[in-house]
Amino acid sequence: MFEKILVATDGSEHGYRAARVALELGKISGGKVTAIYVADTVKTSHLPDDMLLFSIRELLLKEGKEALKQVESLAQEKGVAFESLVVEGNPGSEIIRSAEASGMDIIILGAVGRTGLDKFLLGSVAEKVVRNSKIPVLTVPREQT
Repeated sequence: MFEKILVATDGSEHGYRAARVALELGKISGGKVTAIYVADTVKTSHLPDDMLLFSIRELLLKEGKEALKQVESLAQEKGVAFESLVVEGNPGSEIIRSAEASGMDIIILGAVGRTGLDKFLLGSVAEKVVRNSKIPVLTVPREQT
């Protein structure tokens, strides 16, 4: 049933936890896991300085590649088929668009991202994906300590 799994990561511990869940599901189902990192260039598009914008964009893309390398290492360790994807834009919209375009069976993401506050049940990206996706979504709660 879950042969094509999309997991969104933002480089946070919550994103990495979602990736571990996705890889476990991929191992059980024999499916392929695609990890996506969305560089949120929407927040920086209003900046007036092109050089500053370029620097921030490059930093976001580098951060994304590093986050995906961690997930790829874990996938290799677990013996799960894996690919990664870095895209730019609005994270919620791009996660949904990529999942639909690739025919994913499920989207997995952390319930709270790196900027999440305890007073919110879901992070804004997770909430947007849950509300707007036609594909089943699994949100992974933060680890209780």
